[in-house]
Amino acid sequence: MTMRLRPVRLWLLSLFAAAVLSGCESSSVADKVLDDKALKPPPSMVEETFGRGSTEITLLLTKAPNGVYEGAARDIRDGAALAIGELDDAAVMKIKVVDVAGGPATVAAALAAAKARGSGLLISYAPQATTAAIAAIPADQRPSLINLSSPVAGAKVFNFGFDEVASVARGVHPVIASGHKRVVVLTPNSIAGVDEERLRSAVTQAGGALIGVVRYDPAAPLGDLLTRNKALLDDAGALVLMGDSAAIGPILKGVRASFAKLAVVGTSHWPMELYSDPAANGVIIAAVDPDASLLIGERYRRFNKRSLSVYAAEGYDSIAVAAGIVRGKGAAALTPEMLMTKTGFRGVTGLFRFTPSGMAERKIGLYKIDGGRLVAIEPKAVSF
Repeated sequence: MTMRLRPVRLWLLSLFAAAVLSGCESSSVADKVLDDKALKPPPSMVEETFGRGSTEITLLLTKAPNGVYEGAARDIRDGAALAIGELDDAAVMKIKVVDVAGGPATVAAALAAAKARGSGLLISYAPQATTAAIAAIPADQRPSLINLSSPVAGAKVFNFGFDEVASVARGVHPVIASGHKRVVVLTPNSIAGVDEERLRSAVTQAGGALIGVVRYDPAAPLGDLLTRNKALLDDAGALVLMGDSAAIGPILKGVRASFAKLAVVGTSHWPMELYSDPAANGVIIAAVDPDASLLIGERYRRFNKRSLSVYAAEGYDSIAVAAGIVRGKGAAALTPEMLMTKTGFRGVTGLFRFTPSGMAERKIGLYKIDGGRLVAIEPKAVSF
């Protein structure tokens, strides 16, 4: 076996270990740490540490105004903590969770402290201005950065976030190919203008036409959202429904009741609980690998009292990348060259590799929701 294959092999071994652990009811030190940490929000001034090893991974997140991690940041933190508990059986790594809610002004001090502690890798999920400030720190003054939020450019920066627009771009292909060429997108009102243009380009490249983008407020009553857009939806053949909130369920039910002819495309960010709703049957989704998700989903739910999300899967996989490298080559091997291994890595979010451009190349699977689960509609990619 060549050295280039080691990251994939190590990751697969880690995932098999996770499967064994998820079926075991015995307690361990890692279980106790995860139970204690995951279910009790930390005080606003506390910096958490998960794991007991000497190789530090610094996780940069933003706390909410109430002083705790919420939403995607909370899920990433909990996914990363689970990964340490499951993959670091030799206790060589630890995660230091650092709050950067103060914005770009807090970055220099946070990274100087990480460097002083000998941190081997940075992982961040923060607003783009904060992430850009991290990337702007000279590469010789900080470790490599795995960025889970909006892409930024910089030396030793690897953008890893599982992009919802990329999921749409993949998911519309089979729907448009089947003849549903006129597409409407329903999306949260937080979508950026550049992402709307990416949606339009993706639909066009797939052979379709984007005839409308309708924004909704996930936190507001849906009211007559579908009624107000009846003419547009009547004219469409397919609907792309974007978002990661509980609002997806009522919208989908309304679409099925009033616009039954529409082919529906979901996204990787849908709450997984929605799959069991009868209204979701037949929806096409380009998503994370459901088989890999099952390996950690039960334990994640047990520790955190909620389902695995795409953000939690990103947190898990970003730690698994580091764990695979450190276990195989040691902490000194956490280099850009090792992160860019051509054979890539297979994790909960599927098969991926980092490219010299700083972006992640992914083999995203195509699935149909059937009976509450994702069923593959094409063979799973096994390599690049």
